Amino acid sequence: MSYQAELLVIAALLYLYDSSVLLYSNEAILTGAGPLRWSATTGWTGFLIAGRSLCVLNPFTPHLPSFRLRWDFDGLDYDVKDDAWAALVQEYRVFTPTTWISWGALFVLLPLGMFTAVGAYAVVPALMLSYGSTVLALFQLRRRRAALFPGRRLWGFAFECLACPPFAVNIVRRITLAAPIAEPVPLAAVRLLDAEGWAQLRQKCISRIDEALQSAAEDSDERRLLEAQKLRLGALVGGT
Repeated sequence: MSYQAELLVIAALLYLYDSSVLLYSNEAILTGAGPLRWSATTGWTGFLIAGRSLCVLNPFTPHLPSFRLRWDFDGLDYDVKDDAWAALVQEYRVFTPTTWISWGALFVLLPLGMFTAVGAYAVVPALMLSYGSTVLALFQLRRRRAALFPGRRLWGFAFECLACPPFAVNIVRRITLAAPIAEPVPLAAVRLLDAEGWAQLRQKCISRIDEALQSAAEDSDERRLLEAQKLRLGALVGGT
């Protein structure tokens, strides 16, 4: 394999690595394509790494914000008021142009220059567009830091994105996946997903509870709480 191909493979692997998440059994990722367009995933069923499911987010939608949520099998806190995070989806649309410019420069224009006669006529613009879009995205992030990036190391984050262009493509995901969210998975899902999406996720949630029931002792408080939770999930009706 030529060094050009090796570089491209490494870039693709780094991008896929940065698009992957290991989820515990009580976690899910909600991805928002708009105020009324949400989807959910819990990772690959039956494929575990250190007891967690591997979830590879769609490599062709890096501009969509993806949020990591969890919940307690034993109960749902219906008094949780942490639902403002979902309204921020529109705020992340400002990164859509820079994200796609960076993606196209790295995975379209750069290979075109490396593997065709175009050569430097594509490689140089690819590098300029890649780093230029990253700098612009970081500048936009700095302006909106209070709302989108509170209490985090902006300069360290900027260094990671500039030092590794595949990470820069995932700026939106890198921000949203790290956001702390208190709202439990089922309550967020029943509020945001359509009826079909919630029905599918609810079935997965119930399956996870059934797995927990297998290890719970008979007539134990843990078992009673899990069974009560299963009934509550079955009664939740969603549909946006």
